[in-house]
Amino acid sequence: MKPLCLLVLLGLVSCSHLPPPGPVARLSADLIPGSTYRTTTQWGPFEVPVYPQVAVWLESEDGRYLGTILVTAKTAKQGWVSAPEGGRPEALPVWTHRHQGSVDAVASATSPGETRAFSDLAPGLAAGVYTVFAEVNRSYDYNLAYPRQTSGVSGQPSVVYRGQLTLGEGPRSLDLVPVGTGAPDGSDGTLRPGLAGIDTALELFSKITVSTTG
Repeated sequence: MKPLCLLVLLGLVSCSHLPPPGPVARLSADLIPGSTYRTTTQWGPFEVPVYPQVAVWLESEDGRYLGTILVTAKTAKQGWVSAPEGGRPEALPVWTHRHQGSVDAVASATSPGETRAFSDLAPGLAAGVYTVFAEVNRSYDYNLAYPRQTSGVSGQPSVVYRGQLTLGEGPRSLDLVPVGTGAPDGSDGTLRPGLAGIDTALELFSKITVSTTG
């Protein structure tokens, strides 16, 4: 596994493939690529690899956004090579809308393999149960329900994963499960329950695990 260097925008994560030293509790997110993680697109005479966009974040039980554990750089910075003037709002619309107005975004280069990110959110939170979300999407992920002719660049909409993690009672770990999708056109941040019409988008990652050291 190659280490993933994370760009620290506001000190939330460090650049390492090993847990940072120190006794403070930390959150970590581990994302294992699935069978459809990578595709390619043609840019002139060149074949260019395409990897998913990802965001992992934490909320209170009542739905209050608390902070981002990981988000890929293109989404965080809207740094698309060829995109409309409005960017790519359909890439990760749920995270984008929930994060709006916050200043804690952390950005990482997309990894060609397993991704591991660490966050210092946990020490500043009270003991209790929190909700963890992950949102994933990859360009050119078309299928019969979301064909190329009518589905823009992404094809299938973003898939949102969710799970609940207890902080303050020692090490915990959970695998997030898919629960719904984002807006296909990125027009809002509503989480749409259900996975009708989604197939290969569920195989972008084989496992998304979030853990805490305390």
